Amino acid sequence: MDHGRKGHSKKNGLRWSSALKIILLLILILGVTLAGTVGAFALTTIKQAPAIEPNNYRAMLAESSIIYDNDGNFMEKLILDEFAEYVPIEEIPQHMRDAAVAIEDERFYEHDGVDYRRMVGSLLENIKNQRITAGGSTITMQLAKNLYTSREQSVVRKLKDIYYSFQMENNLTKDQILEAYLNSAAFSKGTVGVEAAAQSFFDKHVSELTLAESALIIGITNRPSEYSPYNVVNIEEGDDLHEIDLVLMPVDISGIEPTEEDRERGNELADEGIIDSFEQQQILSGKVVAQKAVFNEKSKQRQEVVLYKMHQLGILNDDDYQAALDEPIELTLGRRSLQGISSYYVDSVKEEAIEVLMSLGHDKEMANNLLYNGGLRIYTPMDLTIQKDLEAKVSDNRYFPGRYYDENGIIQPQVGAVVLDQKTGNVAAVVGGRGIGGNNLLNRAKNPRQPGSSIKPISVYTTYLNHGGTAGDVFKDAPLTTGRYRPKNSTGYQNYTTVRRLVERSSNVGAFLVGKSLSSDEIKANEMMGETLAKMGVTSVIGMEDNPKYNDVNFAAMSLGGMTYGISPLEMAGAFSTFPNKGNFVAPTFIKRITNSSGELLWENPQTSVEIMSEQNAYIMTNILEGVVARGTGTYANVPGMHQAGKTGTTQKKRDSWFVGFTPYYTTSVWIGNDDNTPLADHSRMAARLWRAIMTDIHEDLEDKKFEEPEDGLYRKFIPVVGYTELFADGTSAARTKDLYKNIPPKPKEDEEDKDKDKDKDKDK
Repeated sequence: MDHGRKGHSKKNGLRWSSALKIILLLILILGVTLAGTVGAFALTTIKQAPAIEPNNYRAMLAESSIIYDNDGNFMEKLILDEFAEYVPIEEIPQHMRDAAVAIEDERFYEHDGVDYRRMVGSLLENIKNQRITAGGSTITMQLAKNLYTSREQSVVRKLKDIYYSFQMENNLTKDQILEAYLNSAAFSKGTVGVEAAAQSFFDKHVSELTLAESALIIGITNRPSEYSPYNVVNIEEGDDLHEIDLVLMPVDISGIEPTEEDRERGNELADEGIIDSFEQQQILSGKVVAQKAVFNEKSKQRQEVVLYKMHQLGILNDDDYQAALDEPIELTLGRRSLQGISSYYVDSVKEEAIEVLMSLGHDKEMANNLLYNGGLRIYTPMDLTIQKDLEAKVSDNRYFPGRYYDENGIIQPQVGAVVLDQKTGNVAAVVGGRGIGGNNLLNRAKNPRQPGSSIKPISVYTTYLNHGGTAGDVFKDAPLTTGRYRPKNSTGYQNYTTVRRLVERSSNVGAFLVGKSLSSDEIKANEMMGETLAKMGVTSVIGMEDNPKYNDVNFAAMSLGGMTYGISPLEMAGAFSTFPNKGNFVAPTFIKRITNSSGELLWENPQTSVEIMSEQNAYIMTNILEGVVARGTGTYANVPGMHQAGKTGTTQKKRDSWFVGFTPYYTTSVWIGNDDNTPLADHSRMAARLWRAIMTDIHEDLEDKKFEEPEDGLYRKFIPVVGYTELFADGTSAARTKDLYKNIPPKPKEDEEDKDKDKDKDKDK
């Protein structure tokens, strides 16, 4: 029996031994299979990973573009979602670099991209906690995530981070990797990189940060939403508005529901001079809410962790460590745009920049990305003094009688105004509306409106002079009794008179007759005027090829301004600038040049001029328009002590008021009207009065001078009956001047009875 039991035990032992071997073999097979599967998965992931060029890391770093004014002063940082500004590592304080390495990757200078000790430790901690609580990523791996992969939590992304890290470590120095990381890390509130963080939270450059401030900023990267230096809360009753850190929170992002109290606070902030009128209007219209920033104590706690780690690693001695802990943190929020002006100018700069970048070969998506994230430096011709003068004048209700608010809460009448340097086409100032801040709203400076009589100099009379006409030619300014088109004058009739007088009195009949005289073919005459406008940069003329039935190839449009869409104030200013610029047109521009952040020139405005008319005819047209202001329809625009010229414009039913004019220095166009096309209260004078106010301020310190007359090619001749001396280009002479004598009434015939009486008297003598 005992032998049997022993044999049975032996058999059982053999079975267990065999089973154990089988289990071990299965585990080995499973391990090999798993390892092979993991290896194959890793190999496939690496093969599918897009190739990178580590040495080109600088181009991968997003950087906000910056716009500058004519003097090179900061105007605005272009921020779509995030504010980023690159800074070389030499300008990053050593204590900030040390803080980043200490808290993020203490063996950074020892590993080759992956810290295996930290990775294993993180893996064990995550298994213990049954969730991801530790990342184990090195600074190099975080840089790979910032530049090449994403924030997605996955094994695939982690494998790619590791793969890219090895490549970066093999191609870049540790300083280059650290520089790239500190310029690509997120620091909350839409800031990317340490320079953007320094400017946003302390309103200083990163090189100026103290140890305590640097540690606070570095601490943010662990959990940006939790460790942000400030939180935004409601302004409370009793807060000193001059002492709080004001934050204007967009409603569409924050989800805050504006209240009447918020609107009242907007008025209070404006009254105290803390916000400008445009920011006030944004609050009143419910687009933003005024709140205050308060220091986030959690950011201080995180800062202390960073400082402790630096002390623990021997980077900080006891004294420096304690001094940094004791240093009070005082936040100063930096502004991202120039205060006190609307965004219409910057909006126009952005639109033109996209066009420029596309002309350089970029598609629209790439151009847009470069504009906001390409670190461009965009230099504009904006004159800040003129811009502020213009803003102030269009904000003055005295120039806008009949004020009211429309159903959208926008004040009416509205305005579009442009000031440009006629010699270069540089736009010195622009306003596309009043009482609102721009921000891609309707820019009335670029929106076409019916030009009325202000079109006459650039369509009818420029074309007429270009085809041999003169200022002394005579036409009959009288009511028309024949023909299907019979315009009427609102300024009276002059009977037979010269072209000069027709312009001065803004005769509709005269403009029609002059335009009609260009060709016996009505369509040809109007096409000639349309071609002149096109050469002067007017893009809103509708030709017969655009719409055979409804177009601007007619005298109502080309001679009187009754166009399908009209002309924008910007294009009106550009066209009129031809006259003081000796007959040469230079397209209006908002950009002088564009460079990258290193100062390398990417594009420079050629400011090409196009000859529209001879220098002599341009001077004659200027001289005529001087008369409009001196004694014609534009007397309300007269700027004391300055030579000026220009033209009024009004439209049917008093919907639009224009004045476009120039001095030897600047060309300025002003349009006033209601957005809904309802009649104006004082249409005939409004634009001229505003133009005068704007130009008076602009020319306050400028010396008066005459418009430059050509050295040759002109002669003067006295015209009888009208009684003045006219200007003529050589080779031309006045036509139909004999018709002027038709204005002289014949001598009345003597009464026969009176003659007999005279004879009797002679006899008596």
